[in-house]
Amino acid sequence: MTTEPAKKIFEANEIDEAQDLRSTFYFAGLLILGLAALILTSSNRIAALQIPPTELGLIVIAALAITTCGLIALQMGVAVRLVSWCSLTLYTIILTFAVHYTGGPQTPFPAVYLVIVLGASFLLGRKGATMIALLSVLCYAAVLYLEYKGILPMIQIWGMQFSPQERGSLLIINWITLSIPTLITSQLAGSLAERLRQTNSNLRESERLRDNLSHMIVHDLRNPITALMGGLDILRMTLLDKMNDDQKQLLENARRSGHVLIGLVGEILDISKMEAGKFKLNIEPVNLCKLIEESVDGNRALAEIEDISLEITTCSAANAIPCDRQLISRVLANLISNAIKHTPAEGTITVSANHIPSTEQVIVSVSDTGVGIPPEYQKLIFEKFGQVQRQGGRQGTGLGLTFCKMTVEEHGGEIWVESQVGQGSTFSFSLPLKQLAN
Repeated sequence: MTTEPAKKIFEANEIDEAQDLRSTFYFAGLLILGLAALILTSSNRIAALQIPPTELGLIVIAALAITTCGLIALQMGVAVRLVSWCSLTLYTIILTFAVHYTGGPQTPFPAVYLVIVLGASFLLGRKGATMIALLSVLCYAAVLYLEYKGILPMIQIWGMQFSPQERGSLLIINWITLSIPTLITSQLAGSLAERLRQTNSNLRESERLRDNLSHMIVHDLRNPITALMGGLDILRMTLLDKMNDDQKQLLENARRSGHVLIGLVGEILDISKMEAGKFKLNIEPVNLCKLIEESVDGNRALAEIEDISLEITTCSAANAIPCDRQLISRVLANLISNAIKHTPAEGTITVSANHIPSTEQVIVSVSDTGVGIPPEYQKLIFEKFGQVQRQGGRQGTGLGLTFCKMTVEEHGGEIWVESQVGQGSTFSFSLPLKQLAN
């Protein structure tokens, strides 16, 4: 019985293998189209080589058909390994015909078998590569044997006279020269591919265990923090009048820190749900301008304490924006609190929202006159635990902007930053006006 974690890792590996096979088909298709173009533009030279253009054209068409059918099969959800086996087997057979019609042992063209074996190594592992290698050497042996017996006429390229019946020993040497490297390549490349695949699976398993442990710890933190906040609230209600100013300040600091911890726990759990695809948006029509006013009012006291001006400049957003009110409110709160955190005294923070009719979306921006963000950090800050390393100052957890990014993207929008060191930053995000499908 397959466990759920093992099933998830298997599905992830299947996705990677499907992408690898799809890339292989694209690469093979480009090579085949390149060969087709060479045939069309070099018909005179092909005639000089005495390579039959009709047969070569049919080989190209057959190879393109295999590539197209393989891509269609992947799109239809056919098992990746089945598609790999069928396509690589057919490619090997098609290549065998190509080897014969391009001169066989008189050219280095049989070395292309190695390319197919390399592809089999990464798609099918060592055993699969060995099977394709054996098929390759057997197919080439069959071609050489049929040419030696005269059943298949030898293609005499460049008009050179080559008699297979008189050069039997050379045919054997030619076959051995191809077979040994082909079989060795299947073993070496196949073993390497299996190690890489195993390493990838181990990394996925380690990441899953780490995420599960983090989720479990964070989830278990919620209850004691909630109990702690309840105790602080009771103290505030019953003993506030008996406290001096210092005690009141300590109590408020403790309550504020508790709210920060609860918010952090919520963000970590929400991010985990979003990553697992289990997070459901509660989409409803929201008056975005009013929501922005509420977020600004909620942070105005903190801005005043830091001697920072916090204002709304413009708000031309439509009255009914389809979004999750609670999540977008948290996005606004995160962006504004970050701006306050990194803006010095007497600085300015402005919030704006503008309806863009041409793209049917609303763009919300939070601008500050703070320290700014170096270019090398401007993408990193949206990653989990990504932070700008600064001397001194207040450091966050590195999760707030990750939450903002994932929330905005869940709504079908984008988030970005424009910043210059020493001149401030502008964080902007877009929300589509079109109703999202639940």
